[in-house]
This record gives sequence, structure tokens and C-alpha cells, in this order.
Amino acid sequence: MQSMTGFGKGDTSIGNSSFSIEIKSVNHRFLDTRFRLPSTLSFLELSLIDILKSHFERGSFEINVRQKTLGNAENSSNIKYTLDEEVARSIIEGCEKLHLKFGTAKIPSLEMLFGSGRVFIPTENVEDMARWVEGLKTAFQAVLKDVKTMRENEGIKLKTILTQGVLEMNKGIDQLARLAPKQPEKIKERLESRLAQWKLTHPVDAQRLEWEIAISAEKADITEEIDRLKTHCDSFLTILNERGSVGRKLDFLTQELHREVNTTAAKSADIEITQLAVNLKTQIEKLREQVQNVE
Repeated sequence: MQSMTGFGKGDTSIGNSSFSIEIKSVNHRFLDTRFRLPSTLSFLELSLIDILKSHFERGSFEINVRQKTLGNAENSSNIKYTLDEEVARSIIEGCEKLHLKFGTAKIPSLEMLFGSGRVFIPTENVEDMARWVEGLKTAFQAVLKDVKTMRENEGIKLKTILTQGVLEMNKGIDQLARLAPKQPEKIKERLESRLAQWKLTHPVDAQRLEWEIAISAEKADITEEIDRLKTHCDSFLTILNERGSVGRKLDFLTQELHREVNTTAAKSADIEITQLAVNLKTQIEKLREQVQNVE
């Protein structure tokens, strides 16, 4: 079992460039990715997504890839740049508008255009680009491995917390099972108490009273709810030991547990059962909070 919280970072040098890769992962209902890649490597996004999907099924991933050109003379002599005229024109037009509105410089400086990282774009020959692609994919895989290791370690902690939570719930369910048979007696006491308060002029038909008690007891029977609660808890513990993505299954079970406890509380004729139901709802909410971060 994995958590959806993870982090990984790695650096690699390829040709005349160094690359820094950073990946953060948090919980999400599906698999969501946000990439920040150098413009010269934007075409790699789809390939990197495919690699990521081969490792993970759920989570929101933020991937940052930074590129830095190595500054020694040998490598610098191989650097070439292409000019993106459309971007340059857009920046110049923007500067003209700012000049008219705020009186800033009308024409951008060469340093500004170069510093934008969008006008003068470093290029490599086909051979160098192929090295970049293979090197980055290898580095990306290595960082993903670190993310996965962290998610697995967090998953171990989550599994312990969830297991303890379910075992604690089982104790409450066992208490419900011990109190459930007392419901008819509680209902009888409550009806007789009300009848005594009303001070009726004619005695109540004993057979009719027994009939009313039986009907009320049938409506208040929580045996099925208790059985389903036990079954859901057993399923929960079984799923915790399954491999792969189990978060959706666990989330569904917490909803079913919540439903059964709500029904139990609605049927309760005993203050102790009501209090137990409230405590169980609190425990289920705690489980659900933790389950939201399970892949």
C-alpha cells in the first residue's frame, strides 16, 4: 500500500548542460500532472507522463525540470542559439504599451530579451538532443524511484494507523452487539413509563401492549447493521494487505461504515447505543481522513 505523498530530486549532466529534476506528489482522486520544462524540452512531456503512469495510478504530481548550461570554454564553443522572432515581437509590443502607459523604456534591452529565455533559444544538433532525451528519461526514472520509496514508507505508516483505527472500531461494534439484545426491554420500560405518566382511566390491554413492544423492537433491531459493520471492518483489513491501488476501495468502505452507523443511531432506543454510534462515527471520520491519502 502506498501513500500519495512523495518527493524526489536528482541532478544529471548531459553534454554541455546540467539538469535538475524535482518531483512532488500529493493526494488526488485521479492521476494529475503539472510539468515545468525548459522550452527546448517541452516535447518530452507526453513521454514522461507515460513513464510516470507505469509507476503510479493516482496522485497529483508537480514535475520541475531545470536546465543550466555548463560554463567552461570547451562546452560553450558548441552552444548555438535560434531566434524566436514571434516571441521577440510580442515582448517589444508589450514594452511599447508599457511605455505609453507608464513611461518605461520603449525598446527592450538585449539583456532583457536574452534573459527572458524565450527569444534566444539554445539548440543542439540531433545527436546531442538524442543524448538529452535518453539521459533525462533515465534520470527521471531514478527520481520516480525515490518518490515511490517515500510513498511506500508513508504507506506503511498509514497502514498501521488505519489498522489500529479499525481494531478500535471493532471494540465498539462488540459493545453494540452486547447491548443490542437489551433494546426490547428498554423499549418496554419506555412505553410503560409513558403510559404511567398519561394516567389513563382504563387499564391497557396487556396483549396489545406486548404487540406494540414487539413491533417497536422489530423496528429497532440493529442485528443486521452490526453484522454488516463487522463484515466491512474485515474487508477493510483485508484490502489493507492487497497490492496496488486500494484507496478507492477503502474510501467506499468508509462510506458504507458511515451509512450503517447512521442507521444504528436512528434505530437506537438506548442512550448507550446512541453514544457508541456517535463514537463510531468519529472513528470513521478519522479513518476517512487518512484514507484520502492512500493511492
